[in-house]
Amino acid sequence: MNSAILSTKEKVKKQEAKPNFTTKATKKGWFEYESSYDGVLLNIDTEGARLLGFTSPDDLIGKKVNELFAHPNDHEKTLSMLIRDGNVNGFFTLMKGREDKLFYIKQDSKLIVDDYYHLPLKVQSSFELSHAI
Repeated sequence: MNSAILSTKEKVKKQEAKPNFTTKATKKGWFEYESSYDGVLLNIDTEGARLLGFTSPDDLIGKKVNELFAHPNDHEKTLSMLIRDGNVNGFFTLMKGREDKLFYIKQDSKLIVDDYYHLPLKVQSSFELSHAI
């Protein structure tokens, strides 16, 4: 078989094997946050808050997510992909931490919808540091 076909099948298997969004079962080096559909940060794990330069998650809860993106339109891009596909895997973006420290992240996101009306409620995301600038 062609090696390109085999590598594509392996990539698909790796994508399917990614863990679900739970606060207990994240891969090492991955951080999680949850935001409302309109972009208000609802929850973030302690390590993720520290990576962004904050001392605790409480310092971030209530902030708008697009304040953390170096390019605020990246949040809208993510939302449009979520509405279209329901999830986003491997979205690279430039984040801005405290004191405007910049770093690239790789982000996976999932849209959570209402069971009855299927309206968007919140976005669950996990990210890993790609590299700091």
